[in-house]
Amino acid sequence: MRSLLLSVCVCAALSAQPAFDVASVKIAAGVRTSGYTHQITPTSLTMRHVSMGHCLRLAYDIHTAYELVGPSWLDPPTEQEYDVIGKVDRPVSEDEIRAMLRTLLESRFQLRAHRETRDLPVYELVVARTTTTLRRRDATGQRKLSEGSRPYSDHFTNYSMADLALHLGPPLTARPVIDRTGLEGTYEFEIDIGRYVLDENGKPLLDHRGAIDSEGALLRALPDQLGLALKPAKAPYQVLVVDHVEKRPAEN
Repeated sequence: MRSLLLSVCVCAALSAQPAFDVASVKIAAGVRTSGYTHQITPTSLTMRHVSMGHCLRLAYDIHTAYELVGPSWLDPPTEQEYDVIGKVDRPVSEDEIRAMLRTLLESRFQLRAHRETRDLPVYELVVARTTTTLRRRDATGQRKLSEGSRPYSDHFTNYSMADLALHLGPPLTARPVIDRTGLEGTYEFEIDIGRYVLDENGKPLLDHRGAIDSEGALLRALPDQLGLALKPAKAPYQVLVVDHVEKRPAEN
């Protein structure tokens, strides 16, 4: 009797949460041919061949990998990918779609998660020397990022140091970046990592993953070119901690 009452209470709690009118969750079949994608409309959510990590970041409005703590299989390399479709019979907001996705993950994957603050490895963007190539710009102008004058270079217009710190975070580097320069206003500048990622024949130097080592290049380029530096540190960040989630969804 006690077990039955507990089951009824759980079902009642789930029914009180926002939920799709019709939903389907399946293990994705075949091979994914492109990156993770999803589509949200006022009446539906469609996700094809996505990881559980992608589902969680969408459901909880998380934008970076370091804000999610959980099993290693949540994100690539992983063989666990899913097709998720949810529909409602009335127009709703994106926030409501996210809430419905959370309910769906709880019911089909027995998801349990909580938020907490943890000290995470970060980079602090600091001033490394007094001379700089940063040029002050009109703070009312439009922020713009464009191709630079050389391969592997970017031109920044009307960027604040906080804007630059956000840009330098993942995936360019492995850590979030916090502005500690103390420099106010907006600036124009160029960052050229070409000389740090190309050999004498102009071919890219690759890291152990076979990708261009943009983080190592930025660590060298910023002091040389802008008089700035990325200093390793730790800082408190709110993260989502996955306490439990099943790999296989319950039946539709």
